[in-house]
Amino acid sequence: MLIARALRWLAANQSSDGSYGAFFEHETAAAGYALWLNDSGSSNAARAYSVLSSELNTSSSWFWLASGYGEADVPGAMLYSVAASHHLNLINLKSVNATLLEFQQSDGGFKGYTDAQGSAYESSVDTALALRALVQANAINASSRQQAARFLLRLQDADGSFNLTQTIVSDPIYSQGPEPVSITALVLLALKDASSSYNVNEVRVSNALNFLSNAASGNFTASSDHKGHVYAASLSALAFNAFGRASQAAAAVAFVSSNQNSDGGFGDIIQSHRHFSNPLDTAWAAIALQVVQLGPLFGSFLSPIVFVGIIVAVGVVAVVGVVVVFLLASRRASKQTAASGTA
Repeated sequence: MLIARALRWLAANQSSDGSYGAFFEHETAAAGYALWLNDSGSSNAARAYSVLSSELNTSSSWFWLASGYGEADVPGAMLYSVAASHHLNLINLKSVNATLLEFQQSDGGFKGYTDAQGSAYESSVDTALALRALVQANAINASSRQQAARFLLRLQDADGSFNLTQTIVSDPIYSQGPEPVSITALVLLALKDASSSYNVNEVRVSNALNFLSNAASGNFTASSDHKGHVYAASLSALAFNAFGRASQAAAAVAFVSSNQNSDGGFGDIIQSHRHFSNPLDTAWAAIALQVVQLGPLFGSFLSPIVFVGIIVAVGVVAVVGVVVVFLLASRRASKQTAASGTA
């Protein structure tokens, strides 16, 4: 029910061309993936991927201007969504991958974050999203993958969290990484994706997961307006799930579920325009709820193993019951026969 309402919100607020507005391609990417996860034949998802592929294939799209206003995080989010949903046939893969790789710098990081003075820097968010996309599309060699992972690890703090850049912890106006919790979750997902060819230090990963756990009590709680950091909780749930921390993933999606708005959408308190239901927070909440929660057959409280166990247990009880009834009936019959003989 929660997921269905969120998906209805995404469908109802989608533009006729499949997008969620100009310069919000990362929102379209997340929404398209959320809709596709629920139904690979969704017409809403199809429209989203039509507009995403068209913009990725257009060299003059604003986010491709690597020497100017371009940002690696936006095309990274777009390419990841297209690849994860098996729509790579819609794009010129060679050209898209090559253009995205142009954002990677000599230190391994991907450029895209721009400060108030207009200077562009490599950032953890740009690098994580670009790395996830290129790995998903199988379009980055082992060397570039390892360089990107090393860059990310250089941004890790002693408490396990990851900074936005070498000098900036986080930036609340950065929609895809507004605070350390969501940044850390994004980096963990990227490191997990890259781990097939790069063995990340388990201690570093464990420290980051512990940071997310410790941050949960301070961030995944209701504020006075009954809203919280839904975006961070959604990404954290996916990170916990990716590294096998099932109980923590379940707790994070439980928090997400508790913050659904009456219209079915989700919002986050991190930015004023996100307090109300919006595509980015609603999409990532829907993704987390679909990926982390159990299937509809078993509900949110029964795992398949438990479900099968219950069936087996019921069967055993039934068999034992039949045996007991048979023995009691036999014993009664024997008593009646003995009584007849005595008479």
